[in-house]
Amino acid sequence: MKNMFKRSILGAAIATAAMASVSANAYTIGESNDSKVEVYGIVSISAVDYGKKDEGFVLENESRVGFRAAQAMTDNVEAFVQIESGWVLDEGADLGHRDTFVGMRGDSWGAVRFGRMLTPMYELVDWPYSASNMGTTFDRGWRSGERFLFDRKSQQVRFDSINYADMVNFSLSVGNGSSKTDDSTFYGAKVSVTPVNMLTLHAAFESATDTIFATGSDAAVEEDGTTVAAKADSVGDTDSFFAGFELRPMDSLMIAGAYKTGEYDADTKGSFSYDKREIDAYSIQANYYMGNANFRLGYANQTGDTDGQTDKELDFETVTGEFGYSFNSVYTFLRIAEHSSDGEGDTMVRVGTEWYF
Repeated sequence: MKNMFKRSILGAAIATAAMASVSANAYTIGESNDSKVEVYGIVSISAVDYGKKDEGFVLENESRVGFRAAQAMTDNVEAFVQIESGWVLDEGADLGHRDTFVGMRGDSWGAVRFGRMLTPMYELVDWPYSASNMGTTFDRGWRSGERFLFDRKSQQVRFDSINYADMVNFSLSVGNGSSKTDDSTFYGAKVSVTPVNMLTLHAAFESATDTIFATGSDAAVEEDGTTVAAKADSVGDTDSFFAGFELRPMDSLMIAGAYKTGEYDADTKGSFSYDKREIDAYSIQANYYMGNANFRLGYANQTGDTDGQTDKELDFETVTGEFGYSFNSVYTFLRIAEHSSDGEGDTMVRVGTEWYF
């Protein structure tokens, strides 16, 4: 019995040693013990009255949360990932709805990302040139028939360069269009140049082919018995161009202006009645900073042609003003904007707060 016990102890020791040897030499993929992980977010909520008849204030919760992680691949290359939620709407917020991508970066060359993110051109259109609700006029990509560029787009590969000589940086992006076909493609690029400390110049373009701008519909029977015919998707090609500047003649003053133009050529009209549409827009603003306070005045304008004829339905205008104050990095603001189209205007009032964590 004693020898049997000794043999059992010996066998257990040998088995344990063998397992330890296997574990020590096993190949493990993706160990994350030394990864750098960050949880971040933006708190942003406001009460807004759009000035519509018989409508009052509503709460718009644009708060979001995200996760970032990074892992060194070599001494000079780092792998990284970001996953970010979307705005908090009535149905909640989906994780991954906003910028969600994986990539690699290096201090000597820049970064390449794969996934869902802002396009290079829209990154400029969105900020600062659409600030203080000027986007209602300057950024109308949300409206069917005026969607001449993408905003946040999946199926994208984007390269962002380093800042060369503290003066020039650029971004390039390619990807699928709005459908998974060989002919549906997307290309975009932007460049920023700072020739002197007080001035930064921006330029960008975006081109897409076989893009779905309005989805079709099946045939339907109305309550009165009439039949509504089916409609095909509205599919076409677009080209958009952008130029802008940011001027800071002194620390307390920033003036910014931008111009963008876009063109749509139909392949299949679908629910649209035209073959070609062109839209031009510009925005201009002045920001004055006084301690923790910020004063902003802005103006944006859009005009357009449909099939070569001036189209008043594409005329939009925004005049906006904002006063904001930062309470220990918690920015609270009052924003008033007059939006007008077809000779009619609506006065929007927004009160809100936002801060980062």
